[in-house]
Amino acid sequence: MKRFAILILLILTIVQFSIFFGYTQGTEVSPSSFVHPLISNITVSSKIPFTEDPSYYSFEAYHIIPPNVTPLVIHVATNLLFNDTGLRPFYIKTYVPPGNYSMELLNVSIKEFNGTQYDRQAYIFVNGVPIFWGSTQEINNSTAEADVTMFENLLKGNVTFEPVIQNYYDAKVGITGLYELNITLYLYPGTPPKGLPNEFIPLFVNVTVPFNYSYVILNPKFDSITSSIKIPNGTYKMDALIYEEGGGNDEFWYTNEPATRSIMVYYDSHLASIVNPYETIYTGGIDLFYWKPLTSIDTLSFHNPYIIDLTPMIAYGTTANVTVSVSNLLQAYQLTGSLAYDWDIAGVMMLWVNQSNPLVGAKIITEFQNYMDSSPLFFGGYQNSEYYQEGGHYYLAYKSELMFEHGIENTSVIQYGRFYAYQTFNSIYELANLTETFSEIAKETGFYNSTLIIQGDYPISMYIDAAAVPITNPKVIPFNLSYEQEGYIDLGLHYYYSYTFDNYNKTTITNEKLYSNGGFGGIIEIINSYGGAVLVALTSNTANTVKDLSLTYLVNGKGFNEEFSAEGIQNSTVNLNGYYIYIHETFTNINPTNSLVMLNSVFIATLDLHRSARL
Repeated sequence: MKRFAILILLILTIVQFSIFFGYTQGTEVSPSSFVHPLISNITVSSKIPFTEDPSYYSFEAYHIIPPNVTPLVIHVATNLLFNDTGLRPFYIKTYVPPGNYSMELLNVSIKEFNGTQYDRQAYIFVNGVPIFWGSTQEINNSTAEADVTMFENLLKGNVTFEPVIQNYYDAKVGITGLYELNITLYLYPGTPPKGLPNEFIPLFVNVTVPFNYSYVILNPKFDSITSSIKIPNGTYKMDALIYEEGGGNDEFWYTNEPATRSIMVYYDSHLASIVNPYETIYTGGIDLFYWKPLTSIDTLSFHNPYIIDLTPMIAYGTTANVTVSVSNLLQAYQLTGSLAYDWDIAGVMMLWVNQSNPLVGAKIITEFQNYMDSSPLFFGGYQNSEYYQEGGHYYLAYKSELMFEHGIENTSVIQYGRFYAYQTFNSIYELANLTETFSEIAKETGFYNSTLIIQGDYPISMYIDAAAVPITNPKVIPFNLSYEQEGYIDLGLHYYYSYTFDNYNKTTITNEKLYSNGGFGGIIEIINSYGGAVLVALTSNTANTVKDLSLTYLVNGKGFNEEFSAEGIQNSTVNLNGYYIYIHETFTNINPTNSLVMLNSVFIATLDLHRSARL
């Protein structure tokens, strides 16, 4: 019988039939019989070459139309080989010619070959600063892009690119895939955007990994990280950019208990921001065949940046500790006994500095912090089922006055959001739902005027039936299981971003939706106590995935709208590549006149969200 090499990470249990512990707010932790269906992150070998159009097997739906000028093209890396590299970066010295550029785009294309491999994290740092956060395709090749115009003042002169693909090689279980990485930087001549940061401080450098870039792994025993910073005198605006992703048992954190995660950012002892993580599903996640060839949302390249306006915090001092922590990790450990709830975090402080205009005084006018999490609530149900729910909300407000030698700046930031999770589950099925709704409104007036509005909504609904029946003695490793899985994923991303600096405005509106359903079955062999396995036989395989994207991209009211739709199919136990039913993509130009109505309607929706968050 043909043997496909597969490695399965069990994200809900340490071993095949772990015992969970019940937890209800206000009570001690006590043993219970909570058991979830087995859900896996799987990788599968496929030696069938991909010959369909488009030329890239997997690609980001999110595309940006650049200015109609010939770009300066810099080939940062060509066929850079990653073989068992882990978190070790390459150091690529690159010269970026100084100049005036209206837009800068980064293309990241990756080829996987030489056998089976996981979908892996893919990061790109410059001088330790994260500028790209994404992942690989599990098989064949992929391409994605990122708008890196925000880093224009970093990408000048002699810089060091540090690409990382977390590739691990293990021939004993058939994990032999290699990656080749291509990085291309496109610089489009023109008037640079106003209000770009001119200094950058990478956070969390050389903490859990011995490399000179921003990266840390948090877990229940190490659920917060602090960086001490000193910002230059003359800093008149300060933002933080945070990247995140769950790993280990928390790759599918929204199916766990607790099922909510808040990433908390502190400036000294002040809770400065809440970051709401996105429910990224990689190309081996839940059911690996959903994502061949059409990937989920926010894979390959993340395109909903977490930007936090920290300008009011300058009034607390220019020397501070910036701390990031992830909620509910300790509670997850108490419920399961597992420490493998991991979160990968990277970040950078982006500064606007004029050292000829130093800060001479400052005062805090408003500081308000309110954060509430109900903690997990469990209720018994029919047929040995359990019901779980948890919810929370937050409201943060800061306002300060910054007095510089040449002028006064008044700055305020309001953030609010809500999250709610509920599940029904037993040993063979699970229905999981999570919603996250959030908004950030920042305003600065004085010798410069700036606003930042971010509004987001991340809904996910997932259902799965999964049955694993031992064929051989499950107390003796290795042992075999007969495995069957059916289910669906309904996932969305709704993200509004508007940044104004004096008379310059950039606005993006992203609405993305994905629906996948299907299942697969076969025989798997458990090879270790942590859930590693190989697939001995694949006996069934059906999956259908549909993804739709609507993107509006405007600079000073002028830009474009992208409409994208695609459908992918799986229906074979032999050809595991799948195929596209259709790919539709259209672009429409937008001028300042017809963009005004659209932006007004979005602003009204923002106000409605604000009102409901205050109630």
